[in-house]
Amino acid sequence: MKNNIFKIIGLLFFFISIVALVSVFGLVGKKDVKPPANEYPLEPNGEKSKTDTPGFEDYFEDNVEAGKTIDSNNNVDEVGEEKDIETGKKPSKNESSKNENTSKNTNVSTPKTDEFINDKSLISSWELLDEAAEAGQSFYSEYFSKTRIITKNGYLYNKASEEKIDVNYLVANGYLSSKFLNKGIEILLLNVDNFSNYDNFRLKQSEEGLTVFASIKHPSKNYYLLTTNKSTGGAISASQYAALLNSYYQNHGIVGRLYSDAEEYGRILNFISMYESKFENYYVRSITTDNKYAMVILSDQDVVSDLKQYILKRNGSVWEVVLSGLETDPRVIITVNKALPDFNLSMVPAYTINDHRTSISRDKSEIISILASKGHIKSSDEIKYICGTSNFCYIVLNNEVKFLCNNIGDGWNISQVASSDDAHRKMLAINKNAPTFIILDR
Repeated sequence: MKNNIFKIIGLLFFFISIVALVSVFGLVGKKDVKPPANEYPLEPNGEKSKTDTPGFEDYFEDNVEAGKTIDSNNNVDEVGEEKDIETGKKPSKNESSKNENTSKNTNVSTPKTDEFINDKSLISSWELLDEAAEAGQSFYSEYFSKTRIITKNGYLYNKASEEKIDVNYLVANGYLSSKFLNKGIEILLLNVDNFSNYDNFRLKQSEEGLTVFASIKHPSKNYYLLTTNKSTGGAISASQYAALLNSYYQNHGIVGRLYSDAEEYGRILNFISMYESKFENYYVRSITTDNKYAMVILSDQDVVSDLKQYILKRNGSVWEVVLSGLETDPRVIITVNKALPDFNLSMVPAYTINDHRTSISRDKSEIISILASKGHIKSSDEIKYICGTSNFCYIVLNNEVKFLCNNIGDGWNISQVASSDDAHRKMLAINKNAPTFIILDR
């Protein structure tokens, strides 16, 4: 009997030991089990973290880093504009400062520390700037292709009407309400590349070139707040702000024409020859300069109708061609302003060479026949230079006698002029936008 009892007790201890071992090994095994791939770790607020979604980093790099945004459904906004998930609008400064991964400014590593964007006392200022920037950009987008909207000394400007597009203008024309008056807000047109080296300044990768900014002086510190229609923006010191606008200043001294007796005249032509890698004899139509730039219009003597238009920049005694091919550009002022926003646009002629390119090379035999019939010449061999368009023609004979011709509808009126300046004055008296590039500068 006793032996049976001991056997039963022994079996009980054996089964208990087996159960204990199974439990121990089972718990140890569970420590190495990973959650399923479709489970997300939780954020402190209890929500699932989307940044730990499998493949999200690759998706982020392909889209957000390319200047696009991703909504709550991982939908990509191609425009690259900061938008609130629910409203579709640009978020407030405090919201947008939390995620600026598409910033052009690579110097910013901790955007949450931006004291200006996260300063709650500046919320009303940022809201005003956001609306002003949106209104300015709306005007710019609407009228850019319709007229000549430029940056002048850093400010948004209508060159066609010679009018600054400021808050007063935007209010008067319905882009802003009257609450924006007398707030000290400036409407600027600046190149976004100027902001790449400013700390705590963020712009979307999708923004490039000339862009409308709204700015306002900080209410208590020596800083300026700036923003655009799409981006958070930021703050720069008053000295940085002044230096920025100064880089757009277009007045570089007295504007005047150079003539062949000026030393700089020959130097400019030599640098153009080096730029073209050929040394030609030129028929110069005009060289206009200030202390920084030169606008040059000329042609080879062999092909009078093949006009070229250049802009050169001066660096000490050296002139460098910084823009060429303007003779084929239908919007010279816009092209120049985008490439060289500090260029004094008063140096750009009122005419556009491209408007006359088809008529420059037209046959001049009718005018030559009239000259001969009036006894001014016996043959075309006596003509040293002739260039004209549909309505005007300028002629220089071998004996340096000069004639200006203008179309009067049923024929040509031909008159002798004392000099190229005399011809220039008479052409402008007929038409203020006359193609005076037909006149030799001597």
